[in-house]
Formats: sequence, C-alpha cells, structure tokens
Amino acid sequence: MLAFDQHGLGVDMETITSDSTEISWDAEGRVAHVRYTAGVTLTGQDGAFLTNALARWIGADDRPFSVFADAKGLRGTDAEYRASASAFFRQHRSRAAIALVNMGSVISVLVEMFRIGTGVRLKAFSDETAARAWLRAQAAEAG
Repeated sequence: MLAFDQHGLGVDMETITSDSTEISWDAEGRVAHVRYTAGVTLTGQDGAFLTNALARWIGADDRPFSVFADAKGLRGTDAEYRASASAFFRQHRSRAAIALVNMGSVISVLVEMFRIGTGVRLKAFSDETAARAWLRAQAAEAG
C-alpha cells in the first residue's frame, strides 16, 4: 500500500514541475495529480508540458487513466493550450477521466466547452473526496 503525503498524494509518485504546473503521477493508480500556480493563464507550452507528460506515463498501455486537477487560482487558458489538450484527450477519451476541483467561473465555462468538444468523461466537484471517489469509479467501469 502506498504512503500518502499531506495532500493525500502517494509518496512513491514521480513529480514534474514547470513555471505554471506541478504534475505528480501515481503509476499504481494511473492517476495524474495536477496543481497550478496561482494567477496563471495556461499557454500552448503548458499544454505540451501536460500532454507530453501524460503520453510518457500512459505509454502504449490501453488501461484507463485519470487526471485529478486542482484549479485553485487558475485564471484561464489560451487557444493553443485548449487545442493541445483537446487533441490529446480526444485521442484517449475512451479510457481517460478528469475530475476538477476549485474552479472559478471562467474556468468552469472553459471546462464545460472542453468536455463537450472532446467527449472525455469530465466532472467538476466542490469536494476533493467526492472527486477522487468518482475517478476510482470511472477507472473500475472502464477497466
């Protein structure tokens, strides 16, 4: 069993960071935990950072994977970010699930457009525990 840190994340996870984003990958659970720098607007470079990391971690394995994103302080995304992330998740929509927490009103609108445009299983939550439970259920259904 994994040990967990103060954020409820597995201690044995690989973590990468950029100026805007921190992503931790739980290989056992196949869950990426994403946190953003407060006040950031994500760009195409940020989209490439996310999608390249996810592509490396999921590899050619066709098992389901999940993304848990804490959008606290995220201000927005540009068109290049949305195009990069959308292309990746459209390609993986049958096995990907995304749960988001702490979204502001602008991000809520962008997320709903993203969900409709990609067809990926995506849900927003006000409670982190409920978001994580939903992701586990999605993985069980897809697996």
